[in-house]
Amino acid sequence: MANVLVTLFLMPVLLFLSLAIVPFFVYTMKADHLNTIANHALKEMEAVGYLSPTVESNMNTRLASLGMGDVTVNGMAYPSYMGSTRSKVLRDAADPTVKLVLKYPAPNLSRMLNAIGGGGSASAQEGFYYLVLFGKSEAYE
Repeated sequence: MANVLVTLFLMPVLLFLSLAIVPFFVYTMKADHLNTIANHALKEMEAVGYLSPTVESNMNTRLASLGMGDVTVNGMAYPSYMGSTRSKVLRDAADPTVKLVLKYPAPNLSRMLNAIGGGGSASAQEGFYYLVLFGKSEAYE
């Protein structure tokens, strides 16, 4: 009888743990996709010397194709590129560094804690992916 009771208590816990890996996997894969897209955009930025409208548009298109299109959270539109290099930096400048900043809402993993009595937030987005990449401009005049 003890084995049956242990099994009845243990099975739901194991089921929860096995299904909890799915949201974490999605969270990690989104982070990996954002990093790949940002690295491609950085290479394009290095070629032109700044975050041009074309590079930004290409990034938005790639994000949208992965299901991470435009989102508004608390009145702020994402993806956000605030802090990126917006003016052209030439290759032979004193500091030829270009900067790409990408901020995008992350899925809320702490909501899973509510299922087991934890203190997870009920909001859809709790945090953000925040990538900052630096590169060297290859742009000529």
